[in-house]
Order: sequence, then C-alpha cells, then structure tokens
Amino acid sequence: MDVLTVKNLSVSFYRPTGEIEAVKNVSFSLRPGEILVIMGDTGCGKSVLCKSIVKLLPDIARIKTGQIFFQGKEITDYTEKGMQELRGTSFSMVFQNPMTALNPCMSVGAQIAEAVRLRCPEISRRELRNRVIELLELVELDCPKERAGQYPFQLSGGMAQRCVIATALAANPAVLFADEPTTSLDTEVQAQILDLFLELREKMGMAVIFITHNPKVAARVADRVALMRAGELYRIGDAEEIFEETIHNHH
Repeated sequence: MDVLTVKNLSVSFYRPTGEIEAVKNVSFSLRPGEILVIMGDTGCGKSVLCKSIVKLLPDIARIKTGQIFFQGKEITDYTEKGMQELRGTSFSMVFQNPMTALNPCMSVGAQIAEAVRLRCPEISRRELRNRVIELLELVELDCPKERAGQYPFQLSGGMAQRCVIATALAANPAVLFADEPTTSLDTEVQAQILDLFLELREKMGMAVIFITHNPKVAARVADRVALMRAGELYRIGDAEEIFEETIHNHH
C-alpha cells in the first residue's frame, strides 16, 4: 500500500486583492521507503504542496478541493490536534535553513530530547540521554556527546542541519518532508547531507518527499521525480527516465 496518496489537490491563497491558485489539481502517490523528489522553479507551488499535506499553511491559504490519504486513511479534514499527533509520530519535516529551524536559546541536545519526549512521554532520563546521542550518531555528527551540549550558533551550517535532521528522526517518521534542505549549504556539505538522506532511508526505511529546484540534487537522491510548473504537476516518473528526457530536450 502507498504510504501517502494525494488526489486532485488544489490550494489557494486568499488575499485582499483576490484568490491566487498556488496548487492546481495535483495527484501523486508515495511508495514505502522511496525518495520522491518534487522539482520545479522557485514559486511553482512545491513548498505549498508539502505544507498543505502536513497542514502548515498560513491562515490565508486553504485546501479547496482534493483528498489526502496517509497509509490508506483519509486525513484531509484532520483538525490541528489530529495533525499535531501525526506530525509528532508519522510525519517529520526538515526545512531549508537550519538556523531558523533551531531554537537559539536551547542546546541542540535539549531540542532533540524534546522531540523524543513527544514520541515517548514515559522515557526515563537516562534513556532519553542515550537516545539523543544515538540520533546524533545516526546523522553522523562528530563528538555527539559534546555537540549535544552546544548551542546552534556554535555549529556550522552543515552540523546544524544534521541536528535538525536528528530532531526530525526522533519521531521515527513514516514520511520525512525535506524542503530544499541543502540549499543554504556549500556544495561539499550539500553532497554529504544528500548521502546522509540516502543512508537514513536504507537504515530506517522511511519514505521521503524531497523538494528542490536543483537537478543535480534531484539526480543524486531521487527514485522518482515529479515536475511542477505554475502550480501544476505535469510529469512524474522514474528518475532515470526523466533525466534522460531532460537531457534529450536540452540538446
């Protein structure tokens, strides 16, 4: 069974000047354990699409039509309370800029611990400490015990993004949403983080929806690619097929 299915989803923003259609009649499915890359230019609606699935849209935005199913169960009309439960256990998110995702006033270990506690409220202090270190090891952060006590400003962009990913993995999610997670990093660090996504998918078996505007990034991680333009998803297929076509069309 597909882990996520989106059918005919349309999302609009309602501004005083009128309605702006951000996502138009989009349908796709996500298979267990696959990395689906949603690719398109800035402003084509790919982030809005993901945020509408996890219901993190701004107040002026609304799902107009369509259905969203998670593991066969419809979640389109879930309340915020229902969505919060899903976001703490089945869905996790990694956004573009790690420094805005992390709280500057808390050590990264404390932030990861908070995410673990959401998932397992009964966890003992010792187990919690071990789990935080385990998550930092999982995202291959050097000296995890030391890093857990540090604050975001003491870390490089790449290290901070690894901490954000560790926080996202605390929920042991079925689906990880990654919205341009490497854009603010330099190319070498970018490559390391992309490889980390591939490794984590192998180890944890989660499915990933990965948003990018960069074909090189997509080619490195994608099993399948969905192409978006002006709010519409106009092509979806295996990564190899799509990249071959793109190369042909450009020659």
